Amino acid sequence: MAVGFRESQEFWREQAKFEARVHHELRNQQGKGPYNIFIIDTSSFIEKEGFAQLKEAFTAIIDEYSQHPDIDENVAVIVCGRQTKFLRYYSNQYEDIKHCLDNVEIGGPCPLTAAFILSQGGLGNGTNLECELGDFYVRPRIILISVGRPTDFSIIDADLCPQMETDEDKHRLLQQTQNVGRIHPIFCIPVGQNPDLTTLDFLSAQSQGGKIVHVSEARQFAKYSKNMITASKLSFTIENDGNDKERIMTSLVCKFPDSEFSQMDLDDIFEICSRKPLYCSYADLLKEIEDEQELYKERDPNMPPLGSRVKRGRDWQWGDQDKYGPGTVIGHSKNAGWLHIEWDRNAGNSYHYRYGSNSRAKDKFDIMVCDEPRILDNQFIALGCLVTRGPDWQYGDQDGGAGNIGSVFQVAENGIVHVRWQRGQKQYRFGYEGKMDLEICDPFSKESVESLKVQMQKAALNYAKESKAGIVRVLKDVSGLNNDHHLESTGKPVLFVTKGKYFKNDKLVEQPADIETDGPQPAGTTNQWFWKDENGKWNAYSKEMNNRVNKYYRRDPKSTVVVTIYDQIYRVVMAKNIQINIKTREVFDVKFVET
Repeated sequence: MAVGFRESQEFWREQAKFEARVHHELRNQQGKGPYNIFIIDTSSFIEKEGFAQLKEAFTAIIDEYSQHPDIDENVAVIVCGRQTKFLRYYSNQYEDIKHCLDNVEIGGPCPLTAAFILSQGGLGNGTNLECELGDFYVRPRIILISVGRPTDFSIIDADLCPQMETDEDKHRLLQQTQNVGRIHPIFCIPVGQNPDLTTLDFLSAQSQGGKIVHVSEARQFAKYSKNMITASKLSFTIENDGNDKERIMTSLVCKFPDSEFSQMDLDDIFEICSRKPLYCSYADLLKEIEDEQELYKERDPNMPPLGSRVKRGRDWQWGDQDKYGPGTVIGHSKNAGWLHIEWDRNAGNSYHYRYGSNSRAKDKFDIMVCDEPRILDNQFIALGCLVTRGPDWQYGDQDGGAGNIGSVFQVAENGIVHVRWQRGQKQYRFGYEGKMDLEICDPFSKESVESLKVQMQKAALNYAKESKAGIVRVLKDVSGLNNDHHLESTGKPVLFVTKGKYFKNDKLVEQPADIETDGPQPAGTTNQWFWKDENGKWNAYSKEMNNRVNKYYRRDPKSTVVVTIYDQIYRVVMAKNIQINIKTREVFDVKFVET
């Protein structure tokens, strides 16, 4: 029997409310540790081999839970197939739970959307089921063991349900899991001969801290709570951002000198440290969601548009938040004179910086617009990427016409991206439902370079409204202008963008243009800079590049400068004695020898 989509949703929501009451009544059976809901795919898609893999992964996790009674994990089980129901309510009776699948038969459809709606009967409200592990807050997790092929959940009679998934079924599943995933992590364990990894990956990635876990990793995954407690005791992790692996490992050795950790444990501990913001309290998460809704807004036409590429500016005072690299404008603050920036090398963290006059100070520019493109490093897409219409485009001239280029300023984990065109902002599918409304542009193409140039021109005009002295400095810093270039009498700047090997254009110049700081240029002696290659050999910079580095070193020893070595572009970070390959992100040591 088929019912409407809304009626189906309502049916399963009412069932979820009933299950929530049962869980509450049985709370005396529950442990004191984290809560885990397993959704077990028992559909015909799973087949005999997949069901064997499923039981292997499930048993390994429960066995590992039983090895850590001090953590006291709670486990509930939902089966999803010919029947979709709670097979076990929350408890810590691991031996009983481990054998709950012994008499389960596989077959029928795969109404995963119904299973996720039903799971809300075990997720609690607010802080009801939130568990503290050290300084980390853990909300109920969903662990899906499935082939990942959802079928129509609006057909109540399983025998009448078509044994095939459709794009509409996937769309409804992703919609439902997106809502659940805003609060709860979703971990997906693919099983079967041909699991839909794309669907499972999207499903987990759009949740708070979820990920794909392979069957062979199931037992290690079950140690996540134990490793989280360990991570919470590391002073460096708690007091700092937790992104320095070497210091985290050093802190671990100092805190637990007599303990042994496997390589997988070490990887987990570092992952937990680096994802620390995900384990905030429920109250903090709600505030974060509220703030996020206000983040991606373009409020001031005199500010660089969303998607603009930026780097540290003349009034920078924020240490290494930018990791010595460029970033992307993702929002205009509600407070005048401030921008929200996410740096390429500090992904996932946004910061706000001064751009112009604000309530506390006038004419302060922590950042400046630059023409350094976004280079992907094993990512599907990222903030700052330049895009144009793709094979599944169906939005008329929203982009201003075929061939126009936009800039990505927001990437959702469900395959939706937000783009800033000249005409405004829109959102598109980039993997969502398997559709590609956009294509990523070659960052070094003539069209991309021209697009970045236009961004800089607009920013320069707005910059000039705040400070003519400031715009002169910006023009010199960005474009390498000489003192004889000037502003027109109207106050509008003439902006020159140096073209060279960095942009792979036809016209080459002798040096790439990229100066990070400003200041006096005192006379000094000739000194030699060296860089260490992958073989450990120290190599002297060419005379041309050495003079270039020395020039900006004399101006400010904490500045950075771009150099060319064997047709590769590197950013030399003098304060750190390193150089970074702009394209590959490889890091090499550098040293200074006074002569």
